[in-house]
Amino acid sequence: MRRGIAALFAALLVVFVAGCGSDDASAASGETVTVSGKYGDVEVPAGAERVLPLSPQDADMVIAAGLVPLALPADSSTLVATDGLGAWPWQVEALEERGYTVVPPDPEGGSEALLSTGENEVPVMLFVGEAMAYLEQISALRPDVIVATGQWNLDEQAYQRLSEIAPVVHFDEQANVEPWQNSTLKIGKALGREDEARESVEAAEADLAEVRASHPEYEGVQYNAVIGDLAGELYILSGEDRGIGMFMKDIGFTLSDWAQTVPTDADGRGKVSYELVGNLDTDIAVVISPAGDIEYMRGNEQWANLSVVQRGAIVSIARNSGVPNALGFPSPISLPWGADRVVDALSTAVSRAQ
Repeated sequence: MRRGIAALFAALLVVFVAGCGSDDASAASGETVTVSGKYGDVEVPAGAERVLPLSPQDADMVIAAGLVPLALPADSSTLVATDGLGAWPWQVEALEERGYTVVPPDPEGGSEALLSTGENEVPVMLFVGEAMAYLEQISALRPDVIVATGQWNLDEQAYQRLSEIAPVVHFDEQANVEPWQNSTLKIGKALGREDEARESVEAAEADLAEVRASHPEYEGVQYNAVIGDLAGELYILSGEDRGIGMFMKDIGFTLSDWAQTVPTDADGRGKVSYELVGNLDTDIAVVISPAGDIEYMRGNEQWANLSVVQRGAIVSIARNSGVPNALGFPSPISLPWGADRVVDALSTAVSRAQ
């Protein structure tokens, strides 16, 4: 898998160096590329290079298409999870492969700090609250195009306001609902780099296929995933076609029959009472918690009595490790990174499934 990631990074570096600064004439000529969107078709200037993503997932996809974003978007939780840097490890690795360093957000904020970074530096733009509160800073960056396929609070009003700054490449249905492959290819097309985007998608899919081929023990194993606790109720994964569910399915696992009966929200999650914890028994369980200690489950008697718990067939993932974000908000550069860090734990859990 690491060889696959290195090959992808090397290919994208060649693309980036070859393409940098080469499309100014076409951008000035009035030529455009058209992509679809929920709020209308979007006309993007051909050769657009000043690209501002509004979610970390969008930033990943811009990088996967061979361009370096004007800034990396982050929120306060990302800042905490990354020790103040505001950029996820796979983003840092991908940019370092291109000779770029990431500059953490200025505590004072403002667009001046973003505009004053060095030639080979990528600043972090910190959104504390909704990104729409930062229109002045977004405008000051003078983007050719704004990318918001994963911006969860992009409604029609926000879209119109952002469109006054630059064309906004966005989702067809809803943020984080469409397959990551589709969003990556849309972004690649908008930026005139569809071939590069497709290559990155195929490389990531090949990495996942390699994981599946290398771990036949995963095939058909049923699992449940506990995503978090909110006011005395649990969020569990209840759909295989969102986030981490797509990843688990791609490498051979099957979400439990019971979980798939739970009403599912747009992110593939279902909310259940602690009284229903007994229904979570299955071959293996994945539990995501703030520090990987699954403390909010330990005191529950039903949980303790589950055979999956007593067998120790549990994969505990710390939210601040980056792995839930890498797999839950997938992209061509985050998926291989996340998979590489969870396969050993999955194999251990499967060995205890019987």
